[in-house]
Amino acid sequence: MGKNQAYKAMQRARLGSGSGGPDEVDDGMVDGSFHTPEWHAARLASLKTSHTVTWEEFKQKQKEEEVRKGELEADKDKMMREYRAQLDAERASKLSQGRNHSSSKQSRKKDKKDKDTKKQRSKKRKFIFEDLQNGLV
Repeated sequence: MGKNQAYKAMQRARLGSGSGGPDEVDDGMVDGSFHTPEWHAARLASLKTSHTVTWEEFKQKQKEEEVRKGELEADKDKMMREYRAQLDAERASKLSQGRNHSSSKQSRKKDKKDKDTKKQRSKKRKFIFEDLQNGLV
């Protein structure tokens, strides 16, 4: 017995079957509807007017998206080629300057001076440590 039928049977038992309304025929079939026929009609009407898309419209949208995606990829490829050309031009200009460029010379001299001072410091530390061990200081 379905929920709806059990509720109707309980109402009939409480009120009595002779309430003046049309008697329902109990044919043993389960009443599976929990909504009124008006609700079902409204539901079907809303489904007909919904935003569902036909197959042809869906295919058309997919084609448009593929075209748009292809255009974006073409733009990305073009930008990447331009960027690559710019990097190649910068690299070529730097290589054309050669190794004896003045700015690179200054930095090398500075690095050499730093290395020399580091060596001198480490030698001083080494001698002081040896003197401490020998008890000279």
